[in-house]
Amino acid sequence: MNFGCRFLAVSAEMNVYERQVADALAAAIVRIDAVLSPWGFVFSADEVKYSHCGYYASGHYCRGMTQVGLSCRETIDNIFYEHSFIKESQYSKEIERFQIGHDKLMKALEHSDGCRLICGHNTPDMIIARDGGDRVAALIHDLSSIAVSVLREPCEEFYAIVRRGWRAYSVAKR
Repeated sequence: MNFGCRFLAVSAEMNVYERQVADALAAAIVRIDAVLSPWGFVFSADEVKYSHCGYYASGHYCRGMTQVGLSCRETIDNIFYEHSFIKESQYSKEIERFQIGHDKLMKALEHSDGCRLICGHNTPDMIIARDGGDRVAALIHDLSSIAVSVLREPCEEFYAIVRRGWRAYSVAKR
C-alpha cells in the first residue's frame, strides 16, 4: 500500500508493527484532513521510528511557518502546535521557533474545561479523549469548534499564544 508523497510510504520491507502504526496514522490523517486541509494545511509524513515505547509514525501539517505535529501508535498519541518567526538581515537569518501542546492552546482560548482532547499522563499517550473515546474525533471537535478562531487563517492571536510556549533560537548565515 502506498499513500503517495503526502503520506508515509508503506513498503514490503516494513515489519508488521511498522505497517500498523503507518496505517493508523494514515487513517487519522484522512479524518483530520477534513478540517485542516481547507485551512491551507498540507500533511507531510516522517519515517516510522522506534522508541522505548515501540514503533510510532509521525508527521506534521504545515502552512507557511506554522506546523501541527502528530505522532501515532494505535491512534494519535501526541500533538503540538509550532510556529517559526524568521528575521533576516544582510548576513544572517535568525529563527525563533515556539511550540505548545494542545492543552496550552485550549487554555489560552479559555476552553480547558470544555475541550474534548486532554492531556494524558501515561507515556506514550500524551493526549486522550476526555470521555475515553476516539481521540481523532475529540481533536476534530476541538479544532473545528474551538481552535478554528486562531488556526483557520494565519493570525496574530495564534502567534501570541504560541510565543508562550517552548522556545528554540538559532542563527544561520545567509
